[in-house]
Amino acid sequence: MKPEDTANLIAAFALGISVLSAGVAYVAIRSSRKTAKEQTALQARFTAIEEERRGEEIEARRHARVTLGILQPQIGKGDLVLTNEGPAGAWAVTFGVSSAVEGKQPPPVFGRDRLPVDLRPGQSMHFDMAVAMGDAELINAQVRWIDDAGAQEATYTLRTL
Repeated sequence: MKPEDTANLIAAFALGISVLSAGVAYVAIRSSRKTAKEQTALQARFTAIEEERRGEEIEARRHARVTLGILQPQIGKGDLVLTNEGPAGAWAVTFGVSSAVEGKQPPPVFGRDRLPVDLRPGQSMHFDMAVAMGDAELINAQVRWIDDAGAQEATYTLRTL
């Protein structure tokens, strides 16, 4: 082989490597762009989810969660507890009780003359209840209040005995 043939062979080999390198670089650039577009779309979805979650969190802060419960169901003196378990204040809180057992009366609840009442988050109010043997074992209690989101109500079924 002559020296110029060797030089031409080396030049052809170098050209092939250059073309191959350019092809690999082109594929890498396309792959990079595709990955960047996918990451941008994914980030946009995450941002939308986070904004929705924040909106729900802000909305939840506007709601009080007023519950009514009986600490220890028993015959005799019972303790009915009205509690605001939510993050917002509750105004004009009232409740009513009715029997959940047909033909039986609910036990009398004392202190309801203090209603309506305003309850701060975490605040409770206790009411005495006189439970006798013939009273309903289950009562339905309907609690009503107003919070930053408007008028609300909740219904609870409570065991008295």
